[in-house]
Amino acid sequence: MGEEAKLEVGKDLVTLAQASRNLAESSIGRQDWSGLPIPIPGLRLVLEPRYKHKAMENFSWKECYDENGVRHAIPQEPPRQASEFRRVNSWWSDRYQVTVIVFQDKQGRAWFSLDKVDRLSFALQTLEAASAWPVEAEQKAQKKLASLIPQDLFELYLLTGHFTETSNRSQVTYLFRKGRPTIAMREREECSYWLCALCLHPIGYYGDTWAGVMCPTDEVIAHLLMMRGSEEKYWANANQHPIDHPAAGV
Repeated sequence: MGEEAKLEVGKDLVTLAQASRNLAESSIGRQDWSGLPIPIPGLRLVLEPRYKHKAMENFSWKECYDENGVRHAIPQEPPRQASEFRRVNSWWSDRYQVTVIVFQDKQGRAWFSLDKVDRLSFALQTLEAASAWPVEAEQKAQKKLASLIPQDLFELYLLTGHFTETSNRSQVTYLFRKGRPTIAMREREECSYWLCALCLHPIGYYGDTWAGVMCPTDEVIAHLLMMRGSEEKYWANANQHPIDHPAAGV
C-alpha cells in the first residue's frame, strides 16, 4: 500500500471553530437560526430536550488530525450496558464538598456513591470547549451586548468579564459573568449575601465544563434578556447550583 497522502491544514483540513463558522453560514441560508452544535472529542455534548438537532448528542468523531496534518484515530467508548441500579436521588454536601448519589437495585435495596468534582478540571475542559467558538461570533455578540447595557458596565465587562444589574421587581442583584453561571444575590446596606448560581444554556453545553455551545457573550445576553423579561421563567429554567459547588464557578 502506498503512503497516505498528507493533508494541509487550512486547505484540506479545518479547525472546529472553522467548521462551526461554515455550518452557521450554511444554516443562515436555510433560515435556521441556531446553526449546528459542534461535538468536541473528549467532551460530552448535552443538548436541550426540545432542540431540533438533539440527535447530535450521539455523534462521535472517529479520527482527527494534528497541526502537521497527521491523522490519529480517536478511541471509542464501549456501548453502555444495562444497569441493575436506578438513580433515585442526589444532593450536594457542602461539608464534604461532594455530591451524594442514591441508587436502588432491582430488589429495592438502596446504595450510594460519592461524586467529587474538580474545579481545575472544569476550567481546563472549558478551555478545550473554546476551540469550537468562532472569534468573530464572540465579537458580534459583544457588539450586541454594548447596545443593551450602559457604556460603563460594558467597559467593565470588557475588562473583567463581569457586570451587575438589579431587578426592579425582585430587588435581586445579578452578577452576569462571561463563561460562568450568573450569580444571584441580595444586597443590604450592611452586607450582601449570595442566593445561588444560575446555570442556563439555551441550546446546550459540554459536560463538566462551564462552556455552552453558543459563544460566551451570546449566553450572557440570553441570561440578561430572560431576567429582564421574566425572572420566574428564568429561575424555573436554570439549574440552581449552591454557591460553593464547583459547577457554580466561584
